[in-house]
Amino acid sequence: MTKRFRRAAARPSLTPLGRDGIALPIALLGLVAVTLLVTTVMLTSTSEFSVATAQRDAARSLYSANGALEGYVAQRAQAAVANRFSEGTAAFTYWGTAYTLTAAQLVKKLTPAAGTNPMTQDETWSLIAAPTAPAHGRGVGALLRVRRTLVTARLNVNAGFTSGGNVNVSGSAKVSNGATGQVGCDSARSQYSVEVTAGSSVTSGNNNLEGSSHVSTTAKAGLMNSVLGMSLDSLAMQTANIKFGPMFTAAGKCPDRTGGVCPTWPNNKRPNDSDFATTGADSIYNWGCPKDDIGSQTCTTAGKTRFVIVAIDASNLNNHEVSLNGDWGQGVLMVLNGSLQIQGNFVFRGIVLVDSDLRIQGGNGPFLGKLEGTVVAFGENSTVTDNVLGNATIRYNRCSINDAQNALNNKLIDQQQQVMSAPLFAWYELVR
Repeated sequence: MTKRFRRAAARPSLTPLGRDGIALPIALLGLVAVTLLVTTVMLTSTSEFSVATAQRDAARSLYSANGALEGYVAQRAQAAVANRFSEGTAAFTYWGTAYTLTAAQLVKKLTPAAGTNPMTQDETWSLIAAPTAPAHGRGVGALLRVRRTLVTARLNVNAGFTSGGNVNVSGSAKVSNGATGQVGCDSARSQYSVEVTAGSSVTSGNNNLEGSSHVSTTAKAGLMNSVLGMSLDSLAMQTANIKFGPMFTAAGKCPDRTGGVCPTWPNNKRPNDSDFATTGADSIYNWGCPKDDIGSQTCTTAGKTRFVIVAIDASNLNNHEVSLNGDWGQGVLMVLNGSLQIQGNFVFRGIVLVDSDLRIQGGNGPFLGKLEGTVVAFGENSTVTDNVLGNATIRYNRCSINDAQNALNNKLIDQQQQVMSAPLFAWYELVR
């Protein structure tokens, strides 16, 4: 019997480790790793791009604001106006972008005239340029210096009283060249007590004049230009900070008054009516307080250093005459288109300028009528004699004249042209 044997089925051999069976997991892991790397790169690139874009836009905004500021300053520096820079805001467009320019004065330093050097005023301004539309982005600020220069105004007078016509000094009145009796000053005196224009005369008693009188070669028509170097109207328009009368109202020159209207001088009023009383004022007019001239009257601290520039238009008053009776002031008093009558105990220290004629009569009371400094009555369109009567005193006083001239010059220099004395400096950034 023959035995048959069945061959056992062949067993499949195992795949060697590290071959085909592990390739797929490794491939999947590699794909995940690559995906993460690509994603990271994309996120990083996007962030870097955003940062770079923001940096670019910020830099562009900064340089644009800088350009706007420089462009505005260049434009204003060439403007044919006195106040090239003034406080407030202004619109300015630079490369299609609207900017708001804000200016503020930080410092104002006044240097008085000395010798041949003119008066100067140095101003430091802050300028800011910020985008208006669109209202985002960066802005810049900087400081700017400008200078105003003034060849100071100086009155060309040689006497305590200068007149364009005849002068009569009588009674107990006195006109002095300042040789004696000056209060609050040194003994500097003028050349004459009274000086009149060519063809005019001076009439006085034995004791009415201290110092000689003089008839000059200047014609009456040329007196105003000789003394002021300009018309009295022009000086008043440029310098007066207290104004009365129609010539100022018509020109809209009373911004400090309600509605911008200058009142008419109230000749029918007297100081005790208190029409002009101000809290803490030294006098009814509040024109400063000449402490050396008013005896027992009390001056406030502010009043002692207050030097006013008053202009009164007499064109609509009776006889075109301004009347003063009592009280006091110091600085510059100008009467335009008419004459000045001082009826009693009015005291003024500084410069008195009258378009036409002067009539002064000192009265009785705590102090007598007095004008301490210098007085000029130009006698325009008049042949009336200027009269100094009663107990009135007109005395030359160099210190009072200088104080008044300083008040004029301080007002005039603000109207001189601003000139850039240096480039912009102290830059700073604004982030919005």
